[in-house]
Amino acid sequence: MANHPPQYREKVSSMISWGHWFTLFNILLALVLGSRYLLINDWPASLAGRIYAYCSWLGHFSFIVFALYLLTLFPITFFIRSQRLLRVIASIIATCGLTLLLIDGAVFQRFHLHLNPIVWQLVVNPEQSELTRDWQLMFIAAPIIFLAELLFATWSWQKLRSLNRHHYARPFVVLFIATFFASHIMYIWADAHFYRPITMQKSNLPLSYPMTARRFLEKHGLLDSEDYQRRLIQQGEPDALSLAYPLSDITVAPKASGYNLLVITIDNLSSEDLSEAYPALGTFAQQNINFIQHYSSGPSSENGLFGLFYGISSTYLEGVLASRTPSSLLTTLANRHYQFGLFATDGFKQPFYRQALLTDYTIPLQHRQSDSQTVEQWQNWYSQQQSSTQPWFSWVSLQGATKSNAIEGQRRQTYQQSSATTDKQLAAILDELEQSQALKNTVVVITGAHGLSLTSGSASDSRRNVLHVPLVIHWPNTPAQSINYLTDHQDIMATIMQRLLNVTTPSYDYTQGRDLFTAQGRNNWVTSSEGNHLIITTPTRSIVLNTNGHYSSYDAKGRRIHDDTPELGLLLQVLTEEKRFIAN
Repeated sequence: MANHPPQYREKVSSMISWGHWFTLFNILLALVLGSRYLLINDWPASLAGRIYAYCSWLGHFSFIVFALYLLTLFPITFFIRSQRLLRVIASIIATCGLTLLLIDGAVFQRFHLHLNPIVWQLVVNPEQSELTRDWQLMFIAAPIIFLAELLFATWSWQKLRSLNRHHYARPFVVLFIATFFASHIMYIWADAHFYRPITMQKSNLPLSYPMTARRFLEKHGLLDSEDYQRRLIQQGEPDALSLAYPLSDITVAPKASGYNLLVITIDNLSSEDLSEAYPALGTFAQQNINFIQHYSSGPSSENGLFGLFYGISSTYLEGVLASRTPSSLLTTLANRHYQFGLFATDGFKQPFYRQALLTDYTIPLQHRQSDSQTVEQWQNWYSQQQSSTQPWFSWVSLQGATKSNAIEGQRRQTYQQSSATTDKQLAAILDELEQSQALKNTVVVITGAHGLSLTSGSASDSRRNVLHVPLVIHWPNTPAQSINYLTDHQDIMATIMQRLLNVTTPSYDYTQGRDLFTAQGRNNWVTSSEGNHLIITTPTRSIVLNTNGHYSSYDAKGRRIHDDTPELGLLLQVLTEEKRFIAN
């Protein structure tokens, strides 16, 4: 071991002591710049939520800055003999960190995402001149921060003995340590008890990973894992963000169209071989409006139906489950005094129905039944409506084909066999409407909750086949036609609200969809979601983007496109639109 002279050890000790004061100064600066995160998302209404917000703000930024000091400046201290050079290097490191904090705050305010590889490319993208100009304004702050760092570094070195003698830092150190541990303990408790005023703040701060300790609590009998999983299914993720939906009150014109509305959704409804697997639906599509490039809001029933009835991205599903927010479509139908008739083969047992979509309605407990039983129930209800003068709304949810893991040929055969049964039930509904001449004043919407891939070996990561579903609409006095531009489930809700219910509130305030019958001004992309993956579908490819910024691209047949350059303009549009209904 090398023996250093006392002068060297004394100098290193002084530089370490100075480093602590410099770190404290940067913690305070980080707290000032990071205070904007407290105001971006919805401010918690409860006292505990607010206490946690302040504790996490104090504890997290103090920990991050001190950790950065330990990883960078502290080791350098032992190798640099010049205290002036150390001050310059420390000021550069601190300036870079605080500038990144400024940029991350602006990014989070715009996209509700923290910096990741994709978002960074959006920040520095020269093609987006307006966005780039905004970011460049923040870089102007870098020289100012650097000057402040140098001034404090010089002043604190000159006043080091006086600062050390008065122990000004001790109260701050105690406060930062206490708030750091308090914030994590509070989050552990909140996560175990689904206390959302705290858990919804999980991703508010950059590089924040609050502790949950579920396994530790289960091991010591402090958490019932079965009860936790049950609540997780029913109420959604504890860290779901609160949302503002709709953005303003829904207002309607004095008179509506007066048409009845029938929505038929079918699970596992493939867009391939429609006329062969569903002859009745194929014939109905030829006689009415057939949307050829239509996509569901997600590869599961819950995600698909969420987009259809709520008109917004299924990324908000967890937030809706947490807040039990009703659908603006169903609420408006009820306000228009429509008579409701809701029928489902699965008995409406999924939490999405009872915790969100139908939370305002009394739904009797039902067992899973066959599609034929569901249609029979609808026929009995429909026969009672013919004597009523009030318009009616009915939703019939059918199971459709069953999934199969067989090879491609057997999979298609199994699909066609099970689809034939559902097609007969669908034909029975359409025949009933035709015989009673109800099609003259009834809007009929038939689509899939989600699709089904019939091709073995297709790339499942793109999900294109599972998202591509038929959409057939009968609208009175509208000629038969095939529409080939991109549409999705959110557009169905927007069209019904505007054309059927005569809602006067701008569609921007309650949906991300557009009128199905208007091609002008439409985006050349649609979005779907699954878990933490956002799926962007364009006419030629599918883009899968996760919350960590991982980007992958697939062609129309589901084959991975390697070395693909992200379309930054498209991603900017999508990310801006996707975060519109998060509560601020």
